[in-house]
Amino acid sequence: MNLDFKKPFIIAEVGGNHEGSLDYAKDLLIQAAAGGADAVKFQTYFPDRIVSKVEDPGRHKHFSKFSLLIDDYLELAELAKENNVMFMSSIWDSESFLALDSSISIHKIGSGDLTNFPLIKEIISTGKPLIISTAMSTMREVEDTVNFIEETKPEYKDSNKLAILQCVAMYGEPDDQYANLNVIRSLSQRFPNHTIGYSDHTIGNYAANIAVALGAKILEIHFTDDKSRDFRDHHISVTKEELIDLKQNILKTQTLQGATIKEPVLKIETSERISEFRRSCYLKNDCKSGEIITQENLTTLRPNKGIDSRDYFKLLGKKLLINKKAFEAIYWDDIE
Repeated sequence: MNLDFKKPFIIAEVGGNHEGSLDYAKDLLIQAAAGGADAVKFQTYFPDRIVSKVEDPGRHKHFSKFSLLIDDYLELAELAKENNVMFMSSIWDSESFLALDSSISIHKIGSGDLTNFPLIKEIISTGKPLIISTAMSTMREVEDTVNFIEETKPEYKDSNKLAILQCVAMYGEPDDQYANLNVIRSLSQRFPNHTIGYSDHTIGNYAANIAVALGAKILEIHFTDDKSRDFRDHHISVTKEELIDLKQNILKTQTLQGATIKEPVLKIETSERISEFRRSCYLKNDCKSGEIITQENLTTLRPNKGIDSRDYFKLLGKKLLINKKAFEAIYWDDIE
């Protein structure tokens, strides 16, 4: 398995939208697969392993409510196989990594663990492809993490092994002005040997389409079946129907993108059509042999026959060798 995707790889991020219910998690997985997701991703966490219940009891309680059992994730991995979709889960601790690694083909490091070098080192020891999200980080911090990965495991210098996602941690009431989609280009320029993608936290799928146009090869989008549910992530998620629309829009976007080389599209921009639209140099009046060509008697017109309009200024001051009628194409053999 590698990250050399010919078309955008779409990850339906269930995350915590299952709200601690295995049955609901299964239902969301099945719906995401039906919507055309390439992978369905969860988040494997246990409160005592990620947050201090003394320093932040509120977050500890939150994670307690939304966690599943390891066996639940293994069951979801099997269900993913049955539905022909890849199972993924962000691993947030070493114990979970050891328990789930065999069920995961592509690992994902969430933005909160971008600087968690001990966990990253353990995950890349597998040699499996790794995707990292970059919310709440500077370019320097992203560089530090990428450098750490490449120095620890040189094989990750290959774009087939490491992907970097632009991400902004907008939840609740996201503001489009902070999506910063242009960072996708910045990441592409800074890390040309790696796959670049986008993890979306905006409402709808408009940003995802723009991300593809900007070069994103991976799209991670929160997924739900009901945006009106209380948990904040449902609000910024897409439904199965929206996922289907997104895939169709992506195909349209890629079709419109076309080639990267600027040249005529020969199937429609034929030499005949180019000649029909381009201009050449023509005399405004009948001129006799020996007359000098000036701006007063020279113009540019369609079609493009004879001397091209780009040579207009070269003709000025030249002498005609033959008689020429007005609006008759001029050729270099007609000029002294």
